[in-house]
Amino acid sequence: MATISSRVFRGPLHKTCVKKLFRTHHSSEKFGTQFSAAASISEKGECTNVTDDIRFDDYRKAFRSMSRLELARSIAILRLCANNRVVDSSLQLMNTSRKVLGRRLFDKIAKGTVYGQFVGGDSPESLRTTVARLHDTGIGPLVAVSMEEDTTDDVIEADRKYNRNLNAVLECLHVISGLNDPHPMMQVKVTSLLPAKLCEAISKHVPHPSQTGHVVEKVANAMLHDDKITMDFLSEEQMAELHRGLSRLKKICEAAVDKGVIVMVDAEYTYFNPALNLLSLAMMLVCNRQKTLVYYTYQNYLQGMDDYMKTDMTYIHSHGVGFGTKLVRGAYIDKERRLAREAGYPDPTNPCHQATSDTYHRSMNVMLDSIAKNPERSSAIIASHNETTVSKAVKRIKDLQINPKGGSVFFGQLFGMCEHVTFTLSEMKMPVYKSIPYGSVEDTLAYLSRRAMENRSVLERAQREKTLMWKALKER
Repeated sequence: MATISSRVFRGPLHKTCVKKLFRTHHSSEKFGTQFSAAASISEKGECTNVTDDIRFDDYRKAFRSMSRLELARSIAILRLCANNRVVDSSLQLMNTSRKVLGRRLFDKIAKGTVYGQFVGGDSPESLRTTVARLHDTGIGPLVAVSMEEDTTDDVIEADRKYNRNLNAVLECLHVISGLNDPHPMMQVKVTSLLPAKLCEAISKHVPHPSQTGHVVEKVANAMLHDDKITMDFLSEEQMAELHRGLSRLKKICEAAVDKGVIVMVDAEYTYFNPALNLLSLAMMLVCNRQKTLVYYTYQNYLQGMDDYMKTDMTYIHSHGVGFGTKLVRGAYIDKERRLAREAGYPDPTNPCHQATSDTYHRSMNVMLDSIAKNPERSSAIIASHNETTVSKAVKRIKDLQINPKGGSVFFGQLFGMCEHVTFTLSEMKMPVYKSIPYGSVEDTLAYLSRRAMENRSVLERAQREKTLMWKALKER
């Protein structure tokens, strides 16, 4: 049984250089990167037969595992989700439908439509069935357990909720460890385990955690030894909340190390992301000594995120532990821009889509270069629906002679979306995973409503996928 080291962490401070990008605005993402050659894995594990001209439009291969009914459902639901009015009122529509139809009938309809499209199941058995189907096509699961939202100011009730969420995470982690996947992984939302307001308070005083490494080390040691730590800017009540939160995170760390499950910590909004970053770096110090199990999410729609990530990587590597990243463009750009306008502070986001892509590709290249040099100490999941990004990543993996089977680099897309990219990667023998919500209809539909609003730009740009699905459907 693996155990967590009780080492006390100390290390140097590092500075980050934040670069601002100024480019003209482009309103839409350019799709259409072509994919004309397959790839295979050599005996050494290297990716071969990758050309610069990669196509994702072989709909016969991409959708061959989907039935006629599944194709029709996907087309209908993706078209519906592209409607902003439907997305904006989705939660209200679902709540009204449940009242009118009754819970049993509503759940049955949901499981045949939206829930069935985007959710992996509501029980260990149904999740195993979903995962088995994915495994049959060479795709792995990245499970996202549904969580109760932070909606109360009552400390006692909030703690009960956080403990219920902790139990859900631990149960899910146990289930995932038994799914017979070579690299079991799950997503965790830290603000479901401790107050978002506490994270906001910490973020104001520790905006760049890896620049103040002693704070990260203090948190890591408190997590390891259940010590109470002191932060002068927090009240006694907030310190107690932090201590309880660290205790929950320690239990997740212990279970992850024991079961060998990768835990990917979600990033959220900029006004409390530094705290999430701080906690994630501390978890890396605790968990990533023998294997890189804790990853933090880097949102590349934010200016200078590639430099921010490099600073974190340097800090973590200076302690001799593994650095894990989940690279995303990001889902909160509209709200971030609105908050900046309303509060009168500089917009933290990149000025256009191309600037975001440039930041993403720089971050991706940094991670792939690091993986090529030391795959035991760097890991990344390239979480992208963008065909150009995926093509660049595949080519660079080949150029750097990274072993795709080595467990240091993965690709990821949302369950129920971007099937043409996912299945193409699977055909190429690339390690590709689907982010799969897991939970009851009631819990996950609220989650899906939020995700639909956050990912509306992705949903709006699913026209290419729908077109390819139509072609596949017509030939059935």
